[in-house]
Amino acid sequence: MIRAAGVTALFALATAVLWWAVFPADWSVVPTRDPNTLASPVRVSHWATAGAGLAVLSGAAGYLRGVRVALVSVAAPAVVLFCVYSAAAEVVGANLWPVGALFLAVPLAAGVAVIAALARRLPTGGR
Repeated sequence: MIRAAGVTALFALATAVLWWAVFPADWSVVPTRDPNTLASPVRVSHWATAGAGLAVLSGAAGYLRGVRVALVSVAAPAVVLFCVYSAAAEVVGANLWPVGALFLAVPLAAGVAVIAALARRLPTGGR
């Protein structure tokens, strides 16, 4: 049986791979047809796909090892990756990624915790 540290590392790696597969590498604004308008390369479809993937990972981590492992291995890496990508992006005006991180971290952690707790309650959850 794999210990909690091994499961945590595997789910953290899976979270990073999901993030890299779903989101564009550069979150800097890009020009549009209008020369005075810039747009974000990150679309709603990116967020929806990432959300679905993180929900699946949260459920699997919660089922195998519980809420704490899900929070450490899914929510924490996702917030860190958001901060790294957002901080590196070139944007017009103030770069408010710390505010975005706060708005992401709270609902993400709550969602991961709820999904993991529900998965843990499934029959033979946690074995």
